[in-house]
Amino acid sequence: MASINLESLDIEQLADLLGKAQAEMASREKGNREELRAGLERRVAAEGYKMTDIFPELGTGASSGARRKRPAKYRNPQNPDQTWSGIGRTPKWVQAIVDERGIDVATFKSIPMYQLHASG
Repeated sequence: MASINLESLDIEQLADLLGKAQAEMASREKGNREELRAGLERRVAAEGYKMTDIFPELGTGASSGARRKRPAKYRNPQNPDQTWSGIGRTPKWVQAIVDERGIDVATFKSIPMYQLHASG
């Protein structure tokens, strides 16, 4: 490995060297992971399995393209087909109620008539 005299470099040159070193490290780590995964996939396939047979969690989550639907907790009393899990983006119908009543979403969630399990 070639020796680099760091003391002879100015700050810009040191920053450039550091950036190149970090990029090289990231590239090598990615290559190592890809090589390891390919080896595991070959080994698993040779035994007659799929990766998801050995690692079931690989078949779930956003990376597989399928997201788990969360159960609804709130409903629009004016249109029972409109429901919300209470997580994620606030639906337009909830925002309309919040704006109309001058309350925040946390207060909306505490009102029984909007809760799915409540008999509003």
